[in-house]
Amino acid sequence: MDQMKREKQLARLRYYKERLELTYKDISERSGVPESTVKKVLTGATRNPRPKTFYEIEEALGIKHVLEEISAESPNLKMQYGYAGTDGTSALDTIDYERANNGEMTLDDYYALPDDRRVELIDGVFYDMASPTSIHQMIIGSLFRQIGNYIDKNKGKCVPFVSPMDVQLDRDNKTMLEPDLFVVCDRDKITEYFIFGAPDLIIEVVSPSSKINDYVLKLWKYRNSGVREYWIIDYKKDLVRTYFFDEDDIDSVDHTFKDDIPVRIYGGKLTLNLDGIVSYLGEAPQ
Repeated sequence: MDQMKREKQLARLRYYKERLELTYKDISERSGVPESTVKKVLTGATRNPRPKTFYEIEEALGIKHVLEEISAESPNLKMQYGYAGTDGTSALDTIDYERANNGEMTLDDYYALPDDRRVELIDGVFYDMASPTSIHQMIIGSLFRQIGNYIDKNKGKCVPFVSPMDVQLDRDNKTMLEPDLFVVCDRDKITEYFIFGAPDLIIEVVSPSSKINDYVLKLWKYRNSGVREYWIIDYKKDLVRTYFFDEDDIDSVDHTFKDDIPVRIYGGKLTLNLDGIVSYLGEAPQ
């Protein structure tokens, strides 16, 4: 295996092991790779590990299929995972490399960034946010209207929000996110400038550069923080993947844009549909 490629793979695996808070034993149990081998690979003690071992560990971390999809769709894309992946034009250029890569950034660093720099802070690591496309905005706008109309019609207490709106997910100083669309039912969490705590429903529309975070890192983060329901929308694949964390079985359920998709926090009484967006997918700039 090419040395530079191996180092990049190692860096990626180490990074997600830390962010997902998995032990060597956890990865071993998920992958079937012996724990001692997992440790040797991730610490670099094994100089030339088999490619198959890398793939098995990637699969255990939940990123293998996402990486394959990203590579197929955007072969020239430079993957970004945390500050170490920036290319010199990032919002983070003035931030200390060592602190950023070690997950030591705080809300003080977040608020010190210029107002025109859009990033998210997750467990002390900054992530650049791509500018939304026209299709992205149409999807979020349509869903926001449908949810808002349902809440108004039923005189509901929940409140829908769209980005940019800060969410202090863990109520600590290490994480601040801007989900594309979310619903908050506990109004005590709503402050003037941010949401203090986990929303009930979060919907993210993926782009190539955000896909691995939306499918893996945020999935873990939202599940463990108290979010009840999470949707991932991949418009290039006509896919809406939904998770409902209120039940023991959290396997995803996949839908298309033409489906009437039940919102589980409302017991399925509210269904959302993106059929009206389908005709634009092959026309609007993406």
